[in-house]
Amino acid sequence: MELLIRQTMIAAVAAFIAAAATGSARAGPIVYDFDSFTDGTVLSSQYAGLSFSQATVLMAKGSLNDLAYPAHSSDGVVFDSGGPITITFFSPVFRVGGYFTYSSGLTVTAYDVDGVLLDTGIGAYGINLADGSGDPDSSSNEFLQVDSADGRISYITLTAHADGNSFVLDDLSVDATVAIPEPSTIALISVGLFAALRRRSPLEFKRNM
Repeated sequence: MELLIRQTMIAAVAAFIAAAATGSARAGPIVYDFDSFTDGTVLSSQYAGLSFSQATVLMAKGSLNDLAYPAHSSDGVVFDSGGPITITFFSPVFRVGGYFTYSSGLTVTAYDVDGVLLDTGIGAYGINLADGSGDPDSSSNEFLQVDSADGRISYITLTAHADGNSFVLDDLSVDATVAIPEPSTIALISVGLFAALRRRSPLEFKRNM
C-alpha cells in the first residue's frame, strides 16, 4: 500500500514539473498588430476571443496621418471612430496593454464581468502627437497597461475625446496566463517534494522497531 502511495506521489511531482515547464513555454501575451486588415475595416469580432466597438483600422500610407499618428510597428492601427473604444474578452484576462498616440488626454479603464472597476491607466500627457504639436517632452506611442492580479478583466474602455477621432492604438497585448514560476523556483519545489518522499512515515518506523 505504501509503495503505491509513493509511486502516486512521484507521478504527481513529475506531472507538476512537466506542466510548469510546458506552461513556461506558453506564457506571455498575445499581440494584435492590426496589420492583416484593409484600410477602413470596422473591427468587431474578427479576432477570436475578443470583440471591439467603435474601432476602425487605419493603414500607414493610406488613411492614417503618419506624421502625427505613426504606427508603433508595421502599418496597421485602430482609432476611436465615433467615441470611446470598448474591447470585450470572452474569457477574463490578467492584463491588457498597448501603444497609444492621442490628441486629447487618454484613459484606459478595466472592469470585471459585473462592471466593477479593476484598474485605470492614464496617459502621461494631454497630447503626444509626433508632428511637433504634442506637449513638451512627450513622445508618440506611449505604452499603457491595466492589470488584475486575479485575472478578472472582462472588458476595457479606451477614452480620449468623447466624440472620438482622438487617438490610435497599435500592438494591443492581452495576457490571459497566470504567472509561471521561474525555473529556479520549480527546482526548489521539486527538491522539497522529493525530500518529503524520502522521509519515513511514523507508521513505517514503528514497523521496523
